[in-house]
Amino acid sequence: MRVKSIVVDGFKSYAHRKELADLSPHVNAMTGLNGSGKSNIFDAICFVMGITNLKRVRAEDPRELIFRAGTTGVHAARVTIEFVNDDPASAPPGYSCEEYPTITIGRQIKLGGRQQFFFNNTVSLQSKVKRFFESISLNVDNPHFMILQGTVHKLIGMRSQDILSLIEEAVGTKAFDHRRRTAETLIRNKERKMEEIDTNIEAQIRPLLETMKADQEEYNRFMEKREKMEEKQRFRTALEYYTHRKQLADVEATTAARKQEVQSAKTQLQALPQQEADLTRRQMQLQNSLGAPNEAAASLREEEDELKKVCGRYEGQLESCVTSLKQVEAQLKSLRKEHERQSSGQAAFATRRQHHEDLLGKIKEGKATCANLKKSLKLLQSGVQAGTAGVSLAEERQQVDLQLIEQQSRVRRLTERMGELTQQQQRAEAQQAEQSSRAEHLQRELSKANAALEKARVQYAPLGPKQQRKETLEEEISALKREYQAEYDNFQRQMTNNTRTFDLDYNRYACPPDTEERVLGRVGELIVPKDAAHSVALTVGAQHHALRVVVDDDRVAEAVIRSGLRQRTSFLALNKVQRPRFFIDDAKLQAAQRVAKQHGGWVQHARDLVHVSSPNLDALADFVFGGFLVCSDLRLAQELAYTPAIKVKAVTLDGEIAEPNGLMTGGSTKQLRDTFAELRTYAAQKEPLKALQRRIRTLEAEYAELRDTLRHHQQDIIAYKSAEEAAELAKQRYTVAASTAHGALNEVREQLGKTTSMLAESQEAVSELLERQKKLATQAQATDLIAARHAMEEQLAAAEATLLRLTAEEERDAAEYERLEADTEQQAADLTRKTMEAQEELAQQQSQRLRLAAQMEEVKLKLADVRVRYKHTEDQRQRIEKEIEDTQEELTRLAERKTNLDNLAKNGEVELREQTKTTEELRKRVHDAEHRHAWLLAEQERLNMPGGPYYFDDTARTAAILQDLREVEARAAVASSKLSQKSSVLYEERRREYEELVKQRTALGEDKEAIQRCIEEIESKKWGALDRMVNVVSAIFGKLFTACLPGAAAQLQEERDASGHLTGLGVRVSFNGKARESLSELSGGQRSLLALCLILAILRVRPAPLYILDEVDAALDPSHTQNIGRMLQLYFPKSQFLLVSLKDGMFSNANVLYHIRNTQGYSEVTRIEHKATKQPRQLGEAEAGEEDGAAASLGNAAVASRV
Repeated sequence: MRVKSIVVDGFKSYAHRKELADLSPHVNAMTGLNGSGKSNIFDAICFVMGITNLKRVRAEDPRELIFRAGTTGVHAARVTIEFVNDDPASAPPGYSCEEYPTITIGRQIKLGGRQQFFFNNTVSLQSKVKRFFESISLNVDNPHFMILQGTVHKLIGMRSQDILSLIEEAVGTKAFDHRRRTAETLIRNKERKMEEIDTNIEAQIRPLLETMKADQEEYNRFMEKREKMEEKQRFRTALEYYTHRKQLADVEATTAARKQEVQSAKTQLQALPQQEADLTRRQMQLQNSLGAPNEAAASLREEEDELKKVCGRYEGQLESCVTSLKQVEAQLKSLRKEHERQSSGQAAFATRRQHHEDLLGKIKEGKATCANLKKSLKLLQSGVQAGTAGVSLAEERQQVDLQLIEQQSRVRRLTERMGELTQQQQRAEAQQAEQSSRAEHLQRELSKANAALEKARVQYAPLGPKQQRKETLEEEISALKREYQAEYDNFQRQMTNNTRTFDLDYNRYACPPDTEERVLGRVGELIVPKDAAHSVALTVGAQHHALRVVVDDDRVAEAVIRSGLRQRTSFLALNKVQRPRFFIDDAKLQAAQRVAKQHGGWVQHARDLVHVSSPNLDALADFVFGGFLVCSDLRLAQELAYTPAIKVKAVTLDGEIAEPNGLMTGGSTKQLRDTFAELRTYAAQKEPLKALQRRIRTLEAEYAELRDTLRHHQQDIIAYKSAEEAAELAKQRYTVAASTAHGALNEVREQLGKTTSMLAESQEAVSELLERQKKLATQAQATDLIAARHAMEEQLAAAEATLLRLTAEEERDAAEYERLEADTEQQAADLTRKTMEAQEELAQQQSQRLRLAAQMEEVKLKLADVRVRYKHTEDQRQRIEKEIEDTQEELTRLAERKTNLDNLAKNGEVELREQTKTTEELRKRVHDAEHRHAWLLAEQERLNMPGGPYYFDDTARTAAILQDLREVEARAAVASSKLSQKSSVLYEERRREYEELVKQRTALGEDKEAIQRCIEEIESKKWGALDRMVNVVSAIFGKLFTACLPGAAAQLQEERDASGHLTGLGVRVSFNGKARESLSELSGGQRSLLALCLILAILRVRPAPLYILDEVDAALDPSHTQNIGRMLQLYFPKSQFLLVSLKDGMFSNANVLYHIRNTQGYSEVTRIEHKATKQPRQLGEAEAGEEDGAAASLGNAAVASRV
């Protein structure tokens, strides 16, 4: 314990705040010119320590403590001392180093005399500050720690008795002497009291007893007749005394056990706040650390939901794409079948068209033949030789020659084309062989894919209906959610316009998934009145509880509150709700019913008037409705509330309340809200929404179950879809390869067939033209024109008949052919267009499917990463929540334990008070019995002794004696009425007074002897402790004087009386082994040095954390001053000094030097770090330690002697 700094502000000459900062733990010196303000520092220290005598600080008026009495604008003076409490050995009692590492004491005085003390910067009482300084041996009213120049000069002229008195005060025997004098005064008072008692006995009591002796003799004769009754009365008195003592022992034993229990409970209660604080601090840290995982989990949950939505959207798009692909493929398949059907129809139509074209050709040819024949006939009629072509025979022959040349050229071209097509056919056949091998390979792949598909279909068969049901549920849930949102918006508009809402408005996405299901609703929704007539009473009785929100446990309420709850809401957690202490039990209910019956009313327990929707809400119903009664009228409610046997809250049907504390509530009910009716109306209006919500939850539960089931078989589903896609792709590849392989060859073959047919036709035409050419040549040689004309006419008639027949046939088939031709062309065009559109859509859907599959795979990878991070964050959050739950459970257990211990302590204290009363009463009875019947003390050991006169365990004997005593007392009462008992009573009173005085005199004599023995015993200890302390002080004194004045020695010279007790102490000084006869032989400086060393030696006996030396070297020369500085460094290595000196020899040994100067009336402080001259302190410290140990042991002995 040491002083760290001293702050002076406005005190005396220190107008402004000045601080003696960083005081050295050893020697601190102050120097300065006279009047600079050095001593004002010591006055400031005394001022802080609570000095009341202002003359001690050189002031006559409190205003003089303020700078220039407050005339310069400084209206207050304040001084503050800061202590460093770092040594447990010197720490003040009650101020440990851990709790109080630094202690700050301050005092302030203002103009007008108002003062304040400060302890650790908090306003404190002066008594507390003074007790603090006294506990560390800094008593400013007896300032041994302050050594002033006047103190040294005063000690120089002290007598030997005064020096002894100083040492006695240091040892502590002064206090004993004061107490001894007090005890001697007490002994004299007791002796005077004994003399008064003797005088009273001899002068008053004894003559009166002799005067009343005659009356007593007569009374004794009467008492002789009652000897037997007295013996039995003694037996009864002994029985009562024994019973009371036994009861007293039992009660005392019970009280001691109960005290131990209460003390143990209080001890445990004192330790609980720290444990609760630690656990609460730990819980707050955990809750603060829970914020980051919660935010990360919420962010990851939102990201996961977003990715799920994206993945679901991609899955839907992919499934839609696959469905579209299937539809397009089915459409292509149907188009192919349609194409096949159209191909067969087109083949039939081609035959029909060929027939129609042939018919038209024949008609055209017939028309041309008829026209040519007519022209030829005209030429023949004109005498020109003509053929059947309608021109002259020469022209016809030319035409035939030209046609023959044309046909022969065509035959050559067609023959060349046949060669080319034959080569193309050979190449196509080679390509077909290659394509066929590839088609066979693709066919095998198709077979494998179909086999894998069939294998996967076996596993997928039971999952197919579930997959379809899942898709159906997705569509149905989506539709219901849209419907629910529309209904909810409509409901919100109605609630805004009509009534208040009871819904919780919080962020449901920030809560765990099952939070909404675990919020059960309002109390008034879950617990309803059985009869609507009781609604008002139950609403008023339940008060705000009816609108509180019920949740499964407290963690749900915490999650809702932390998720941005937008209105102030109270929650009731079912896992924490307990039956209230004021719950009305059956006894009070029966008592209430009896009172109601007397008043002609009725009463019911509110708990019995409500209906609970679920058994797990019974504790909640007990908590809300278990503490009050519902009755018929207000007068009955008052009786129930104020009757001592009942004293419970009562509510009438009209909502009037009477409570045991005297509170009554009533009046108009217009402003009362029927909470239950409002909640019912609200529930009825919200029922469609709840029905939709229940439907959605049911479907979502089914959907979740199907999703989980399908998720467990996700591999089978993926395998089936992959196999299905692979089979379809293999089929498409095989179809394309097969059609490609046969298409080219078929096309070449078709062209080759057409070319062959055309070649045959051309060759046939050449043959016909050659035959016609021959025929024309033959005809040109004929000259009979008439025969030729008749033949021409016949040919014309035949040609016209044939043309007429063909025209009629063509007219019959023309309409049907045109219809068939239009239908066939339209169907072919439509089919071609649809096929192209389907193929384009198929290509687009396949491309989109690949793109969606890649995107979905990417999203799934991101989702998997988010889930891994979310799982890590959730594990961290759950671990922290588990720690919070464990901490909360521990807090709950501590709270329960605290409640139990508090109840135990309070109940124990009540029982202790009752037992104390019982004990006091039993003690009074026992004491009164002992006082009235002194013989009981002598007979204590014989009480209830078997075979003795006072044996009480024999029940029959005891009862017989008591019965006989009652009979004898009855007869004695009759006899005593004939005698005058006044004299006997007076005699007994005087005799008891005489005995009491004798007892008092005996007790006074015993007290006097005990006090004398104690005084003698402690007196011997006192002289022994004083002798040892004198030896220690003498040894320390000699060493200090030798250190200050080398070559000199000093010791204390004892003066004793005839009993060997110290009566005084002198000082003997020697130089170089030669003793001085008297101190007058010493110089003034040597005497001052001698007095200073004696004071320091005495201070070593009563160490203080701070020593103040004020110019103690004033009368010393520089060498002596230097020696004092070295002595302080050598023999006081662990003490802190604050000294004032004007000599360099003193402050050159200081660790820190403060220079005080006065500038224009203001005191200024300058700190100079000064390293004292190093001394060989090893030996000095060891010697100082030994002397400190001896002083401490003697101090303890002195304390023991005082005790």
